[in-house]
Amino acid sequence: MSTSLRNYVKSLYAFDHVLRLTPDRALARKSPCAGWTGKDVAEHALGGVKMIHSFTNTGRPPRSSPKLGADPLAQWAKLRDATIEALDQPGALQSIANDPFGPELGPVPIDTLIGFMGADLVVHAWDLARTAKVDDGLDPALCKASLATWKSLPDEILRQPSMFDAAIKPGKGADAQTRLLNFLGRAV
Repeated sequence: MSTSLRNYVKSLYAFDHVLRLTPDRALARKSPCAGWTGKDVAEHALGGVKMIHSFTNTGRPPRSSPKLGADPLAQWAKLRDATIEALDQPGALQSIANDPFGPELGPVPIDTLIGFMGADLVVHAWDLARTAKVDDGLDPALCKASLATWKSLPDEILRQPSMFDAAIKPGKGADAQTRLLNFLGRAV
């Protein structure tokens, strides 16, 4: 198993854990993502998983973005499991996603794509946990891996509108989760 796949599966289950704890009423609350509600965060996470599923199976993006249905947890679990199954096929990680982030970044191997999408899920697990007012603790090793992934991007990509705010300097002795969140402009 690749490191990217291992971290991606961990991030899927981190988000899964938070979604299980999230009461339906919390989905209407404002999230730490400017202009987003808990529902927006959950739909974004679903969309990212659907993207991985589609690129893994076809090399192309999905035709539509998912919307939360009546049973978000069942919807999440079905897509999560189908995506893990797709990634578990011979050669899946070496297959190519055609321009998942646009033509300027070009095609990337699925193994690379899941590295970035796993890092995205980690921060959005925290966002949804904060929105739902449930335990927002994340796996420190996953936070370290996610931070390394985000730091690999140039600031002009990472800090563009609709991505992440300016980094916040973490306090002395900050843990891995705080360093990750502060790097992405999240005040903890």
